[in-house]
Amino acid sequence: MEYYNNKIKLDLDVIKDILRNTKETKKMLVFGLGYDSIMWYKANNNTYFIENNDEYIKLNINEIPSDHIIKYEYKITCKRSISLKDYEIEKFFIPEKILELAPFDIILIDGPEGWSENKPGRLIPCYWSTLLSKPRTLIYIDDSSRKLESYCIKKYFSNKVKEIFLNRNKCTKIFM
Repeated sequence: MEYYNNKIKLDLDVIKDILRNTKETKKMLVFGLGYDSIMWYKANNNTYFIENNDEYIKLNINEIPSDHIIKYEYKITCKRSISLKDYEIEKFFIPEKILELAPFDIILIDGPEGWSENKPGRLIPCYWSTLLSKPRTLIYIDDSSRKLESYCIKKYFSNKVKEIFLNRNKCTKIFM
């Protein structure tokens, strides 16, 4: 918890649970860079990040090696996500580097932004997580009380929800 700071929005109980399950031999994928990213990388330098926002990339580029950060433009909005058919969702290809690193032991979906209808939302990270995981992968979906995240949990993980952390934003833990 050396790198924990008050700018981190992820609930402390969720952070502690993730860190309890993190070991250096495990691979972790985090959707979204932020003020917590250095904490994840220092806990396990086998952690990789997917980010769409240049501001958050710049915030972390001096602390996290650039080959652990993958820039991705989502080109979708929360509003449109729920109406997409499966064949349309499958057209969003996973970056080659992430495919090469898969499968992951822990996946944290804390991005991209999804707090308004015109933001990208987390449909693609949820879908990709089903392809980048293996049996026993832990998947954490933050802000799971929001409309799109709830939809994604029902669509992709309906029988696998293990725990819901009750906090200000709600985070769902899935055990694949």
